Amino acid sequence: MAALLRKGDAGRDAATARARRYRRDLAPVLAAIAVEAGGTPEGIAASLTRRGVRKPRGGRVWTPPDVRRLLSRLAAETAS
Repeated sequence: MAALLRKGDAGRDAATARARRYRRDLAPVLAAIAVEAGGTPEGIAASLTRRGVRKPRGGRVWTPPDVRRLLSRLAAETAS
């Protein structure tokens, strides 16, 4: 049985794919930064901000909760 598409599904699916691609592309940078910043969300956030790495929606200032969410989602994606 085919899944029924609802209004907005295509846009949501595209946004999800972009977010997944962003995290995948940022993963090697995060790994390098984690080693140099001691692996703490605070250190990683400061390093990302200092390097000018843009957040997924274009923001420039990273916070520790941003990094925790990003690392959590990366871990979930690699586990599945």
